[in-house]
Amino acid sequence: MKKFEELYDFIDRAINSRNYAENTGISLKTALRLFEKELNDEEKNSIDKFSKNIEQIYHSVCSKNKKFSAGSLATYKSRVIKVITDYEKYGADPTKMSSWPKKAVSPHSKKVINKFNDLKERNYTSSESEVGQNFIFNDSGTGWNLIIKSVKPISSEIKKTLVDISDSLKKINENKE
Repeated sequence: MKKFEELYDFIDRAINSRNYAENTGISLKTALRLFEKELNDEEKNSIDKFSKNIEQIYHSVCSKNKKFSAGSLATYKSRVIKVITDYEKYGADPTKMSSWPKKAVSPHSKKVINKFNDLKERNYTSSESEVGQNFIFNDSGTGWNLIIKSVKPISSEIKKTLVDISDSLKKINENKE
């Protein structure tokens, strides 16, 4: 029977094998500690029982942690569910850890991509120019500008994403004319 404590070990193995970033591992462990306070002995001794009772445990966590916002508590719950899901896929059998696909996506570039997903549908012309670490997208149809400013140097991955978005928007506009 797999015990709750094994989830902490799993996170450590995932960090060591670079499947979780260090900060991600810390946030996942924090969420587990919050939930662990509300577990009974049966749930502490069985990940399956813990997983089955996650909703009841979550309600107990919510009622005893009024200082947290509802959004924060929901985030903690989603982190716990992520650990359980990843553990079931890759942690129960350590040999599966090696088949865990690694993601090479920067959290910053993911945010940039999500922000621009809806722009493809608009009547949008763009001209991209780099001024220092700023990217400027102009929309002549509405007269507004989208300026992305960075206080840190823009990584080559983010810069490539912004240039790709600019090129895509130019092509969309050319096809509309």
